[in-house]
Amino acid sequence: MDAETIAVAWDSYQALGLRQYTLLLNSLGDKTCRPVYREALQRFLRGLDLDEAARQRIELNPLRVLDDKRPEVREQLASAPVMTDYLCKDCASHHEAVRGLLGGLGIPFTDAPRLVRGLDYYNRTTYEFDHALLGAQSGIGGGGRYDGLSEDIGGPPLPGIGFAVGLDRIVLAVESERKGALARASTGAQVFGVPLGEDAHADVLTLVTALRRAGVRADMAFGSRGLKGAMKAADRSGAAFAVLIGAQERRTGLVRMKDLENGDQHDVAASEATAWLMERLATPR
Repeated sequence: MDAETIAVAWDSYQALGLRQYTLLLNSLGDKTCRPVYREALQRFLRGLDLDEAARQRIELNPLRVLDDKRPEVREQLASAPVMTDYLCKDCASHHEAVRGLLGGLGIPFTDAPRLVRGLDYYNRTTYEFDHALLGAQSGIGGGGRYDGLSEDIGGPPLPGIGFAVGLDRIVLAVESERKGALARASTGAQVFGVPLGEDAHADVLTLVTALRRAGVRADMAFGSRGLKGAMKAADRSGAAFAVLIGAQERRTGLVRMKDLENGDQHDVAASEATAWLMERLATPR
């Protein structure tokens, strides 16, 4: 899901005609490893020449000091410890998985070990999109993972991830690159991806992202839900086709296409799946 939300944002900017932006990526760890990093960072920051306001932040939330934009402060922070050096095994594995998926989706990113964002509830994946032509106010969007936020505001224990965009800055960025109008808004899925087993998630995500880039409205099932639950989600999505990939399909290089209107199934080569679906979707039903 981390990689998918980033891909959605990335492709949205691409659809607007934006090209001169950079994805900055970091991990903020979790409740296991962040306290260790917090102590190391506080020890470092207490030795710097900072004003009283910054010194108060050291004790309350030292990560906020890393977000200080003043040149004289940033110069002192050049040798500050970084969170990625303190990640626990699970967080390090999670971060590498996100980086690997982004590479597989063809989304370039820059590791930004001092990226902390401005909100305290972020954990693990954190990211921002930085536009080269907007000067000091260069952020056109960003987000990350916020597991635990639901409980903090009185809700059930749920994981969370998402991003926000700066509409005014996006308009300025579009104008600065002299590109065309906003992409047309569409609702409802046309294709729904169903991974059969954890190992198939990356394959389905790759196909779903390729479809989105080709202009197809695509969604997919996440988590450990079984085939029955995933197909129910596919039906609810309103999609015309479900695409299923499991161990057998991965071995043979095929994708199983299921017509959700009449139940017909077809096995199609993975390399031809996007073209096959686009042809069927363009045919009146």
